[in-house]
Amino acid sequence: MKKQKDNYYRSGLEKALARNLPKDFEYEPTSIPYVMKRKYIPDFVKDGYLIECKGFFRAGDTMKYKAIRDSIEGELIFVLSDPNKKVRKGSKMTMGQWCEKEGLACFTVSQHKELVKYIQEKEDEDSCNT
Repeated sequence: MKKQKDNYYRSGLEKALARNLPKDFEYEPTSIPYVMKRKYIPDFVKDGYLIECKGFFRAGDTMKYKAIRDSIEGELIFVLSDPNKKVRKGSKMTMGQWCEKEGLACFTVSQHKELVKYIQEKEDEDSCNT
């Protein structure tokens, strides 16, 4: 292990261990992706389009929904009570902005006709491409 400066470690415990390990131990040399096995129950489903109604995001929800989006073959769509609501307290980003950033379509309840039209147009595109 290459000797690191004391302020390099993320905690005092890591620093203390590093001082006591042989030199061939590496500190945080790589990142290892992992998947947590969970189950997701969408609020509404139509032909592979999963619709999630959200009034607010709880801690961890943004990571959860990105993982869901990345693991499904269909499309995750949000219906937000207020797309201008902040993702979390103190955040500058709104829920609508987060959806846009993550490439997720979002609507409000009053936009239900646009939601239905969006899904119909996507289905029409898919049928033309097959």
